[in-house]
Amino acid sequence: MMLGGPRQERALGFNIDDGTGLRVAQVRFESESKFDWSLFDGFDRIRILTYSAGVSAIVRLLDRHGFSDFECVFGCENTLRTLRDIMAFQQVAIGDARAAIKNLPDERHSFILSRVRDGQARFRVLRKQTAHAKLYLLENTESGRTRALIGSANLSETAFGGRQSETLVCFDDDASAWAHYLGMYEAIRDQASDEIPLPSERVEHAEISLLEVPVLDTNDHSTLVIDSTDLEQQEGNGIQINVPTQIQRIERMKAAIPPVVAKLIPPPRNGRQQITRDLRREIAKEFSRIRVVQTEEEVDHRELSIDRDSRTVSLFGEPFSLESDPIAARRDAKLLVEFFGNYEGTFEGGLGVERLQRDYFILWSWLYFSPFMCDMRILAGHYGDVFRFPSFAIVYGKPSCGKSSLIDTLMTSMFGKAYNVDKREFTKARLRDIQYAYKRFPAVFDDIGRPAIRNHGEDVIKDEVPPLVAEYPCFVLSMNQELKAFTDQIVKRSLMIYTTTALPSYKESLRHDLHMKIQKVRRGLSTNLYREYLKRVLALLYDAPIPDDWLEFSSSVLSGLMADLLDDSPPRWCTPIKWNDYADKRHERVKAQIDHLLRPATKMKKEGHQPTGWILEGDKVIVIEQTDTFGRREFDWENVPSTLIDDNASVGGRTVLNRLELEEFLGRNLSRGRNSLLGRVLSRTGR
Repeated sequence: MMLGGPRQERALGFNIDDGTGLRVAQVRFESESKFDWSLFDGFDRIRILTYSAGVSAIVRLLDRHGFSDFECVFGCENTLRTLRDIMAFQQVAIGDARAAIKNLPDERHSFILSRVRDGQARFRVLRKQTAHAKLYLLENTESGRTRALIGSANLSETAFGGRQSETLVCFDDDASAWAHYLGMYEAIRDQASDEIPLPSERVEHAEISLLEVPVLDTNDHSTLVIDSTDLEQQEGNGIQINVPTQIQRIERMKAAIPPVVAKLIPPPRNGRQQITRDLRREIAKEFSRIRVVQTEEEVDHRELSIDRDSRTVSLFGEPFSLESDPIAARRDAKLLVEFFGNYEGTFEGGLGVERLQRDYFILWSWLYFSPFMCDMRILAGHYGDVFRFPSFAIVYGKPSCGKSSLIDTLMTSMFGKAYNVDKREFTKARLRDIQYAYKRFPAVFDDIGRPAIRNHGEDVIKDEVPPLVAEYPCFVLSMNQELKAFTDQIVKRSLMIYTTTALPSYKESLRHDLHMKIQKVRRGLSTNLYREYLKRVLALLYDAPIPDDWLEFSSSVLSGLMADLLDDSPPRWCTPIKWNDYADKRHERVKAQIDHLLRPATKMKKEGHQPTGWILEGDKVIVIEQTDTFGRREFDWENVPSTLIDDNASVGGRTVLNRLELEEFLGRNLSRGRNSLLGRVLSRTGR
């Protein structure tokens, strides 16, 4: 009897082991220790199979360890079913590799490419199958020592930096393990990968054209057979592990393949797709005729990357020098002091101009430090205190309080101009995309409304699990006063800046003069002040990776820098501030609102005595309000700390508060009315 192939064999119930699929290795546990990069020392040859997401760590290995023979195959986090999948994946993987090398300082950049040019380093990319295995095979060719590292840790700064819970299994000088895993690696390398093309002298552009992916090489005379039959069977019986970091980018790249090109690709037949040389040439011919017009989103190359070990920064894929011009930096400092000085004599109301300047200086300290916040949150995650490191700043208040002009001016001082994201892109999916694409570049959204926060922002703000990338951005949300209430969950996770101190709307000539002054400040700004700030911060963080108080740390660096650059001492608003000093004031507004709601004049003798008011009942405070036809109450309780409200007892227009917690929050005893004899005595004594 003849069998019709693997599918028929499985259908007939045969359990044939062809050496592929999920493998189980029988090992014996000896010991465990904390990971250290010295694990890679003492070897001159290394072979790696990993995801392309860890390409920066790959470059680190090649750059800092003495490997005379270095080979890496980039696997994929997703299933490669069709030619379109492979084309998109190879574009992403090769772009990542080129970007990692391109962002290196000149000497290291040249060193890496010289290793590639001399044949000492080779990079390859998958072309026809999924490879979730992570293999690191090290060999000392002189002594014969071997080390095979296998496990869950994808080679990335995030995994090996202790930021994820990962495990590596180490086989030292184990001939059987070495033969097994070397055979697995070589099978994947030889049967399912293409070499990544790299320039010999310098990587000028990270992105590559569709025609540059190896799978479409017109000089390749072979026929590529993409077989997804085994994949379909595996997925039907098991669990497919997908990591969204790379997959989302591949899907976006796949969607960008022009329809005229996609139509040329033959559909799979019986689970197989054949890619011949003639098809490659036809695709290349058709694609060369297309004039590619990218959307604004597709050409959005905003990204900021920081290598804290080498103290280097890249902006938009280009090196961002930290050597500042002292004269220009001094001019920047004076212009920003001038900008803050414009609030004096023009803005009115609220808590006053001094408080406005102080709050805006807190935002300045946060925004300048925001590129480091992803590191702080990852490290703080091990201790469960990420709330002290907010990745969102929410700036809200009256329409004329200057919040948008402040953010635009600060962004100009950082990156040369203001960069805002279209508020129509404030969706859950787009926010996730930005987290993966912008690296450390802050994303600014202006004029965000309440529905957008409720429907899209809250879930992202409350998500304490960091994105599966080493670098991700902070978000700045600017909105008007209509957003009077934020849930306690948002308040404790965000930097909240609220002000009602504003420019009077009826003073048009004053508004025009102020606008002209602000434009003059922005035209004169350079990025030299921020370059010097980054230089000082990187030097300090080198010795202490995570400051105890990031706000005190950043505001101290900033005020010290301003003191060094200004002829006079810095203004009063430009002095260090501690996180707790800020955090204690976050609920000032709601505290004042509750204090007014529970004023003695509205206190009732008993419930029902008046249509609205409040009473004391044991350890509870009961607030009675009228509701509208939709059941909505007059007072907005959404931004009141949840610990103050007894949700089980509250219903309709009757809100029940926990008296002990409420009195502690307000800082006063509610039974001591202002008009009582005891109240007057305590008032005179200052109690």
